[in-house]
Formats: sequence, C-alpha cells, structure tokens
Amino acid sequence: MTHDSRLDAVLLATALACASCDGSTPSSPPPTDEAPAAEPSPSPTRTDKSDAVVANTTPLAKPAAVVAPPSSWKPRADDPTAAEFPLENPEALGHFYEALARVDNGDKEVVQVVHLGASMIGADDLTSILRGKFQTRFGDGGAGMVLLRRFMSNYLHKWVKLDAEKWDNCYIGYLCDKTGRYGLGGVAFFGKRGAQTTIKTRKHELGDEVAHYEVWYTAQPKSADFEVRIDGGEPELVEAKADAPEDRYHAIDVEQGPHEIEMRVKGNGKLRAFGIVLETEGPGIVWDQFSWLGAFTRRMHAWDDTHIAGQVAHRDPELVAFTFGGNDSRRVLNGKLTKDKYVEEYLRGVKKVMAGKPEASCLIIGMTDRGRSLDFNLKAEHVETIVEGQRETAKQAGCAFFDTYAAMGGAGSLRAWKKKGLAAGDLKHLNHAGRQIFAGWVYDAIMVGYIAHRSGSN
Repeated sequence: MTHDSRLDAVLLATALACASCDGSTPSSPPPTDEAPAAEPSPSPTRTDKSDAVVANTTPLAKPAAVVAPPSSWKPRADDPTAAEFPLENPEALGHFYEALARVDNGDKEVVQVVHLGASMIGADDLTSILRGKFQTRFGDGGAGMVLLRRFMSNYLHKWVKLDAEKWDNCYIGYLCDKTGRYGLGGVAFFGKRGAQTTIKTRKHELGDEVAHYEVWYTAQPKSADFEVRIDGGEPELVEAKADAPEDRYHAIDVEQGPHEIEMRVKGNGKLRAFGIVLETEGPGIVWDQFSWLGAFTRRMHAWDDTHIAGQVAHRDPELVAFTFGGNDSRRVLNGKLTKDKYVEEYLRGVKKVMAGKPEASCLIIGMTDRGRSLDFNLKAEHVETIVEGQRETAKQAGCAFFDTYAAMGGAGSLRAWKKKGLAAGDLKHLNHAGRQIFAGWVYDAIMVGYIAHRSGSN
C-alpha cells in the first residue's frame, strides 16, 4: 500500500469515527505563522458555595509507588497493538512510562506532561486531542496549567472557560523582559489594582472537575497583593511582597467537583503572575500546553536559567514534549541557519528546560511538511534541514523523536493533505481534521512504546 493510499484509509477511518462530531474546522489563519483559531469550550456551571476551601503553600505531592512486574500486567483491549509510525528511541520515555504504569496499577496519582511549541500546537488543537486520548485511557487529571489570559488568539485552553481583564503581558517571543522571568508558559502577566482572571471548569466532559488549585506568581518588592475567591465565596488575601524576587505557588484545596476560581489584584503596586493550575485528586494525567506564535526555537534561551529550572522543578513533569521548527525554516531559506547551528540552538533550549528535572522523559515531535513561512516559499531542502536537526537534537539530548515529516509523506506532502481537506490554505499548518490524524499517530507511537516497556521488550 502506498503512503497516499494509507492516508486515504486513515482519512476514511477518521471520518467514520467522527460521524457524530461537529465537523467544523478552525477558521483560516491571519497572514502570520499563527495556527487556525479553535472554538472556545462550553461554559461550565457554578457549584455550591459551601464547599470547604483549605489554603496552603505546599506543592502538590505525588505518592510513592512500586511498579508491578511485567508479567502481572496486560494491555487493555483497546490499546494500540502497532504504530504505523513508531517513535525513534522510545526507551527515552522510560521515566514517563513508569509513571503511567503506576496509574495503571491503581495509584491515585496525577501524571504531568508539559508541551512547549510554536503554532503547530496553537489554539490547543493538537494538544487537546492528545490530552483527551491520554485522559480517556489513564484518567482525568484536570485541565492543568492555564495562563492568566488569552495573550494572543493562538493561546486557548479548551478544558476551561477563561475570562480576564486589565492585565498587561510580556511574551518570550518578543524578548521583552531582561530578567528572563517569563514563567513556565513563556508569558509574564502584570496587573495593577482591578486586574482579574476567572477560570471555570467546563460541563460534563474531561476537565469538568478540580480538587487542587495553584496560583503561580512572583513575590517581589513593591508588588501588589491579590485575592482569590472560590465559587463566589469569601475572598482570601495573598501577600506578594518580598525583599527580592521569589517565585511562589499558592495552593488551594477544594472538594473535587466543578468549580470557579477568581483571582483579583488588590492594593498598590504591580503584581507579576503566570497562571493557575487545576488538577483532580487523580488517578489521571494532565497535558499542559504553551504555544508560542511565530517563535524561533532559540526563544527558549531567553528564560533565566534559575527561574525556568525552578518552574519546571515545581511543576514536576514526567514528560516534556517540544514541537518547534516551522518558523526556523525561513532562517534556513535565508542562509542564516545550518543544521549544525540549529542543533546547537535546540539542544541549548532543551537542556535549559530539562535542568529543572533531569530525570524526566523528553520527546521532540518533528515539524510537519511546509510550503511557506511568513511570505517565503520553502523548498524540501529547507524543511529537511530542520527535521534532520531535530532528529540529531533528540539523539544528543536523550529524547525520543517522532518524525512527522516522514509520516506525512515527506516533500510536498502538505499540498497533498490540503487537497484531501486536511491542511489549511496557508501551506503552513494542518487543520483540525489533519491534526486528528497527526495526534492519533503520536498517541499510538507513545502507547506502543509503553506496552513494549511494560512487557519488557523495549
């Protein structure tokens, strides 16, 4: 069977599986490298205001567990038995697989995944599909980290209803903060009195419950304070002043269920904050996503080393996924980037992030085929320089690698996908239907590696 006929078969299967879906696809993107916008999530309902609220500052803890021997475990009937496009170096995901195994063994644990990337993961489209697949399989760990507002149209979190006002922000893609304290999501938010964010869980779907909140912010001299309120109840004032900048995490436990959290800046000064984490009691998984529209891979260099290491250490992910490269392809075209230089840049960024938790697994998901970057027409050699650089980066960093470009069909494949209704007209991005196929490939590749790991065949 040819690659094109395999794609036709996958497209047919996807259409049949989604016969009852909405069927709409994201709208066409503006003339930038931005991903097509996605529809916002349904609005959730509010809950009984009598739920107990307990505030503390202790990071969310993970229970210790012993993984059962391979012989005592068998895959589920609906687990994929083969991946059409397997991971390269799946053994690199061993730490992540051990965490999934603990959940499979019955531990009440929430496994964290952090996914960083450019517009390939924009509008929480690809990432929400992956989140949904993994939460359906391993349990709903909650929405995960939500940034304080939609700082650009490319940022969206489909598991929540997010409303915010009066925040300024500094996005790592613009290199606007010399301190490098951009937060895990790559965006620092600044608020004076009256700046506020409200996050609601959605209704009757994955992500519709929360048991633990964490507000991520920086305490510093002359900072404003803030208050948090759960389900319209009594506000709790959180002091955010310190003699020197210090990242803090204000934790709030609630009875698990649908909830609404409101954060509002109070008093004089300006607050620097980043986002709010929503998690359940477990068992389950969360899939955090931070998409950086138009960003080069090297924008990861802009983080302050100590700051990002601390943010990653506190989030405590079992897996960090990276999906960059599309914007860098035009630097190849313009003669400003070689494969070796790209490997150097990507490796430095990966090492900076992974320094916060060196034992965590990492996965580099290669770029798709592309025909354009901004207004530049790309050739296969430009894309392939980036893809080969990503493969080499994964090898040197000890990460697994998924070759999206080869899976799609290689040179010129994006145009073929567009003809089949699987890519946007900008010749840069897949559309929602295309991302469903893409996410399915990645999920199957990860799961087949997991089964091999548990079966002792990796």
